Amino acid sequence: MQGCILREKRKLVWNHFSLGSPRYRLNITGYASGHVLPDDLSHNNGMLFSSIDEPDANNCAVNMRAGWWYNNCTYTLPTGRYYVYCGHYPPRNQFYDGLFYKDWRGFGYSMTYFRMALSRN
Repeated sequence: MQGCILREKRKLVWNHFSLGSPRYRLNITGYASGHVLPDDLSHNNGMLFSSIDEPDANNCAVNMRAGWWYNNCTYTLPTGRYYVYCGHYPPRNQFYDGLFYKDWRGFGYSMTYFRMALSRN
């Protein structure tokens, strides 16, 4: 595995994020950071939360070993596996399972951390 690119950060903003029923259906709209990175999260809009014990139709939660709102898998996985040595890594059984954001470093680059925060602004 190659090393990390340290201290490089990106802040992405969506104007609306909410969870509905059933199974915490994701509702995310109003991506406001187009100049920073493309919107990889909205690909999952409208999806149900899936996990290993409540898998999605394509078994992405099982294969990627993480709970998330999968839409034929995903373009971003902040709930993925933490690799001690972040950076490029090989897929496990053809599925990437690290902390990735496809349009930043690609599926096969695991970040050191991924933080999501909500505010009432």
